[in-house]
Amino acid sequence: MINMNNQLLESDITPDWQSLNETRTELLPKDFQKAARLSQSIHLPQQRWEVYLCALAVLGFEKWLLERAPDVQFECIRASIWQPAYANLLAAACNIQIGNFKVCILTNSSVPFAVLDIPDLTAHFYVLMQVEEEEQIVAVSGFMSYEQYCNYQQKAHLQVNSDWTYPIPSTWFDSNPDALLLNLRCLDADAIQLPTKIAQNCTTTALRDKLTALTSQLQKQHFSQLLSVNEATTLLSNPDLIDWAYKIVNPSLAQPLINVSLWLRNQLDAVASELGWMLMPSLALSGLRSFKDELRSLEDEFEKIRSGLEKSGVEIPSTARGAYRDLECDRPQGQGFAYRQNLALRLYAIMWVLSETEANREWMLLIALGSQPQGQMPETLKLEVRDETELLFTESLEDTNKGILYAQVIGNWEERFWIRVTIDDETVFDIPPFGMELPTV
Repeated sequence: MINMNNQLLESDITPDWQSLNETRTELLPKDFQKAARLSQSIHLPQQRWEVYLCALAVLGFEKWLLERAPDVQFECIRASIWQPAYANLLAAACNIQIGNFKVCILTNSSVPFAVLDIPDLTAHFYVLMQVEEEEQIVAVSGFMSYEQYCNYQQKAHLQVNSDWTYPIPSTWFDSNPDALLLNLRCLDADAIQLPTKIAQNCTTTALRDKLTALTSQLQKQHFSQLLSVNEATTLLSNPDLIDWAYKIVNPSLAQPLINVSLWLRNQLDAVASELGWMLMPSLALSGLRSFKDELRSLEDEFEKIRSGLEKSGVEIPSTARGAYRDLECDRPQGQGFAYRQNLALRLYAIMWVLSETEANREWMLLIALGSQPQGQMPETLKLEVRDETELLFTESLEDTNKGILYAQVIGNWEERFWIRVTIDDETVFDIPPFGMELPTV
């Protein structure tokens, strides 16, 4: 634990990197990929970069902790940094659980006031991490307990900056990582009293109205540039309002969602039903072959798809669940055709869970295009898949008699994927996003 001294208002000093050798931790390519994927869900470039660095800090801290204290339980799946709605507002990782302690990871000594003043976001310990992105290394720079913060703040009376941060002096952080490990292993969590949440009677209607009016400005300015600290406190104390605020600056998230998690329970959501999606029977071969006669055509057509995928090295597990939707359009006269031709495609969407561990929840989405029974295929097809921010896959099939057009993407349980099908460079089908929206219990 650090000792208080008479330099409470000393200006921030960047820690000496050479002194951090003891805690230096190398990051892996997959860590950068995970951090980058998260940052893509943040709509402002500067905030995107800060979230990216904070995500790297969390991943590096987890590696360091597991190496130094493998007996300590670490859980960060519910950390605020992995929730885009929160990360869009705060580049800090609140609500990391280490044993019985709540921990907050920071990458800057300009600390968001919310992680210190809002009960839902406060922590027993605040860990300051240094991130050297180009060197692919992170290190523990220091730590501070909530009790120490309160003692320091009682004397310093720091005021919240206009960007919603406290300018915490570096001297408030203990630079001894062994002291942090000792506290996490031996200290009783009850020894550090965290603030309790107080029921708020204030309405959020006025703030919703203000944010709605500011929607266009929020596309270019961070919330901190447009809201007061009191308004920020209201916003950051209300999870529903946080989610709503995120959606107004990310309009694509307001689109209807095709909830594939329900397919695991042999159910379709209202959006999929309205758009004409139909659940497929069990994708296990034995299940398909045992179905009734009215499903024979579906079995036959899908087996052509399965066979083509297997030749391409794609195996569909028996746990997979899927649905299909028919896409129809007319090929106009001309282009060598004396009459209109009805093109009848079938779009298959198949999903399965790859990992359900709290630390790594992932699912696979497989999209494939085939024909309806006795349907006429177009000459060319183009398939595109994108997430919230970028195009992930694009491929064209110039001769539909020579192969199967398909795409596979892997996402965590918060990601969504949009599909676009283009037929003969003329007709475009944009499919609402697929996502895993787990039912609440």
